[in-house]
Amino acid sequence: MITPRRTRLVRVPDLHAFRDAIAALGGTQVRPYVVVPNRAAARQLDRFLASRVGADRRAGPEIVTRDELYDRLHARLANPPRRLTTLEREVIAQRAARHAAKGAELAFRLRPGLVAEMLRFYDQLRRQSQHVQRFEELITDALGGDGDLDRGAERLRQQTRFLARAFREYEQRVRESGACDEHLLRDRLVAEPAADPVQRVIVTVADWIADAEGLYVADFDLLARIPGLESLDIVATEAILGSGFHERLHNWLPGIEEGRGAGVASDVARPALQVPLGAASEEPWWTLRDREEELVSIARQIKADRRSGDAAPLDRRAVVFKHPLPYLYLAAETLPAAGIPYQTFDALPLAAEPLAAALDLTIEAVSASFGREPLVALLRSPHFVFRHDDQEITRESTSALDRALSDRRYLGDPNRLEEMASRWPEGSPALRQAQGIPGSSRDEGLRYKNECAALRALHAGLGAVRELAPLAESAPASQQLTRLLAFWDGHLRPLDDADPLSAREQRGRAAIRQTLSAMASVHAAHDDPDWTIDDLALAVRRAVEDQTFEPESAAAGVHLLDDRAARYGDFDDVAIVGMVETDWPERPRRNIFYPPALLKSLGWPSEKDRRVAADAHFLDLLAGACRRTLISTFTLDEDALVSRSTQLDEIARARLSAVARPAIAGARVFLDEALSLEPPALSALDADARIWADLRLSRSPAEQPQFHGSLPKASAELAEAAEPNVSQRALRARRLPLSVSALETYLDCPFKFFAQHLLKLDEEPDDEEVMDPRHQGQFVHDVFEQFFTAWQTAGHRAMTSENLDVARALFTDVVDRALDALPEAEAGLERTRLLGSPAAAGLGEAVFRMEAERPVAVVERLLEHRLEGEFTIATAGGPRTIALRGKADRLDLLEDGTCRLIDYKLGWPPDKGRALQLPIYSVCAEQRLATYRGREWTIGEAMYLAFKGPRRVVPLFSKTDQRAKVLTDAQQRLADTIDAIARGEFPPTPDDVWRCETCTFASVCRKDYVGDI
Repeated sequence: MITPRRTRLVRVPDLHAFRDAIAALGGTQVRPYVVVPNRAAARQLDRFLASRVGADRRAGPEIVTRDELYDRLHARLANPPRRLTTLEREVIAQRAARHAAKGAELAFRLRPGLVAEMLRFYDQLRRQSQHVQRFEELITDALGGDGDLDRGAERLRQQTRFLARAFREYEQRVRESGACDEHLLRDRLVAEPAADPVQRVIVTVADWIADAEGLYVADFDLLARIPGLESLDIVATEAILGSGFHERLHNWLPGIEEGRGAGVASDVARPALQVPLGAASEEPWWTLRDREEELVSIARQIKADRRSGDAAPLDRRAVVFKHPLPYLYLAAETLPAAGIPYQTFDALPLAAEPLAAALDLTIEAVSASFGREPLVALLRSPHFVFRHDDQEITRESTSALDRALSDRRYLGDPNRLEEMASRWPEGSPALRQAQGIPGSSRDEGLRYKNECAALRALHAGLGAVRELAPLAESAPASQQLTRLLAFWDGHLRPLDDADPLSAREQRGRAAIRQTLSAMASVHAAHDDPDWTIDDLALAVRRAVEDQTFEPESAAAGVHLLDDRAARYGDFDDVAIVGMVETDWPERPRRNIFYPPALLKSLGWPSEKDRRVAADAHFLDLLAGACRRTLISTFTLDEDALVSRSTQLDEIARARLSAVARPAIAGARVFLDEALSLEPPALSALDADARIWADLRLSRSPAEQPQFHGSLPKASAELAEAAEPNVSQRALRARRLPLSVSALETYLDCPFKFFAQHLLKLDEEPDDEEVMDPRHQGQFVHDVFEQFFTAWQTAGHRAMTSENLDVARALFTDVVDRALDALPEAEAGLERTRLLGSPAAAGLGEAVFRMEAERPVAVVERLLEHRLEGEFTIATAGGPRTIALRGKADRLDLLEDGTCRLIDYKLGWPPDKGRALQLPIYSVCAEQRLATYRGREWTIGEAMYLAFKGPRRVVPLFSKTDQRAKVLTDAQQRLADTIDAIARGEFPPTPDDVWRCETCTFASVCRKDYVGDI
């Protein structure tokens, strides 16, 4: 039964009168519901009403959003049915869609996101009072008869039949559940009088055409028919009514009364429009670089107003945007740095919280089959804690595991991880000591210490892998979600109550846990299909992305709010930001099923209707402030050029008086300016920050040489306490054996030598499907060492044309055994590299032919021969004794008393004018072999066997008379390099700037060479 009620339209000229009318209508004995677009608007209106009637608002109207209005009406029913949650409705819709798709020819694949769009389309139809049968009839009629040969029309007809079946199946399953959704609730509210009916409703939002968060046809129909409602007031500005809302209201609510707002002040002054000094009259807005610069500009203006004595209270200032992100994130960095407090009223997406990334790491680890990088990232997550033998795994242990897995070329697979763990203890320090094998060096002892730490992290990681591995197998959705939730609960790090962020972290954890738990229970109750890890990842990420998160906000300061909420706030100064075409006007959500021409037959509005309403909202907002309005746009959005909003052209219609604002005088507003400009001003810092600032100011000037790759002797003693490795560099250069390959690194780039060999920084490990160049080189060296060892053990010496076939057969056997340890695909590549193919000879053939073509026979081969100790180096200042260490790839002793030194190069041969290894090894070999086998040996030939480049064999010197000069120059180059290291000269000056492209120490390099090369 429809009860009599008073339905009235209250017309107001602007937002000032809009707020006054709401306050006047709400101040009655009967407590009404006031419908607003969102919670931010509710908080603004509550604040405004409190300023009118005092702090006690308990007797005032109850401010609700559209969804909250349905919640209140549902609660007033005598025996209310349970309401389905959004998640429940989606799960029911997914099952209904799969049922409807059976036997149907669909041009698309059913996915959770598509089903969500189907449910949104269904809601839109029902909210426009369109039933499923009517929807099917209207679309079929618009498409024409079945005899139409248009294949596109036929696909749309098939799609319509599928959607209609899915919608009917959804409705049937909702009824069978015994619960209700919004549409069944609406029917029940009309049919069943409430035990305590609502008597008054005040609607302050337009319809969904004029406002995306407005009411729908079905909502107005409900308010016109719900039993017990005595009064319905709709408050709207003249601009909104003139956009078409007035005509639509009279169509939906025939006979509605109209009147002017009572209790509305008529003498409210219109705000002034703040424009840049010298701005053209047709461009009364501020154009800035990006969104951050907009907030920076506002902060400067607030500070300038404060200095001039023209500042409005911060609580009376508002920054208005169309979308809260990214302004809320930028404000957290910008406004506090200027000492400006602010308030926020919009919820943030839960997916943007750092905690959500921990959930994503968990899923990614399973999806990637527990590869090195995702597994290590999971173990490193600060949100989780992992233990082994009741001891928490430290970040250092995780880093050691990262390096160890990279060295073992682990790319994924839990089985391989289990196998590695079972073999790992063979190299542990405890077992070495038990076997009586002492560590050979301090570096080796450190390596085994790291291996032990890595083993602890490996066992902790294996525990996590065993928990998560079942997720990789297909299983019912509820079971997959329960497993994920169990891991989540079992490994979250306990929170520290003293941490200022613990409350926010706790709310985020509760939200994620509630989401996972609800998903598991809903799927168990309504639809429990088998999910793979990809299905689980997609569903969980969608669910988290749909959740919002309300962070704690300050109780005072500048208001940051969206344009809908700004209509309900009373402010002196309003800054409207982000006026670009992608934001203003708001783009409507596109329907993915039908084009606009077909949607029009279902009652969808045209783009023109939406645009007229959007312009009306904008004009109301321009005049909504009490004192001043400022409008800004920008040109760059994440480095992409953007165009200004065309709504800026509507500013003239607001007829606001323009007030030019002069340029803001240069003043320190932000903390970075206070610290970076000379002299630093520390008065804006708190006590703790000032201590750090004083410490930083007491440091040596950044221009000093030691900050640019130079460590003069005067500063060496000062640096000793902070960095022992650096302070002892001169002693190491003089007394400890220096690696010749490390000295060659110095010639490549002195700073790389400094970072790698003095600071002992580790290179970042990298995952590769095949061996990187370093591992490839080691593999080739090992293969040739094994071959020549087997060759000599078999009694062979010289390699000649007569025994080449024997050498090839033995080499093939050695290569095949070595390739057994490699993956099949990589083994094929390395076999071709070493043994060759019909198109090209392999590396082995090049080595064999080089020796077979030499006339002098080999007496003995010294393979991977160590050269370590003190050697006499000839320099321009006389001979010097220098401790060196190195390893010659191959040293052939020939019958004539000469030696042939061979250096394998997997890539191109080095520049002979700057290389050190081959010439210095030649000098050292002669000195070490002076009395070997009772005779004197001299270097007769030194060469690179290069596996890239135009020539395989590249001699160090082409003629015998060049030998002395080449070796002399190399010895002087060695001495100069050692002297430069002893002087502490480590500038970032690579011999080739392209080395920086692959350098793993780029993050700690100052790159002072930029501009010099």
